[in-house]
Amino acid sequence: METQESTLTLALLTVPARAAICRALLEAGEDCLPAIVLAEVSGVTLRRAAHHFQEMVQAEVLALVIRDHQVCYTLKARRAVREALEYVDRSGLN
Repeated sequence: METQESTLTLALLTVPARAAICRALLEAGEDCLPAIVLAEVSGVTLRRAAHHFQEMVQAEVLALVIRDHQVCYTLKARRAVREALEYVDRSGLN
């Protein structure tokens, strides 16, 4: 975890809801998931999740995708997210 991308990703993923969103997207593989599904998985309201999505898109962790007239997200920094989550799990930060 030495790059600026990894440091930023780690900082974002120490928030439990954001970590849950990223875990769900990692499990989804290359597929994107609807915002409402990610909000439910993270245990927050869609309004609160929208704040998390916005910050993670700005940090280039997530990418917004419109699929079938539905707002969806996919991981943009898959490797950095995986490394950050492994570090979070090992260190007990989350």
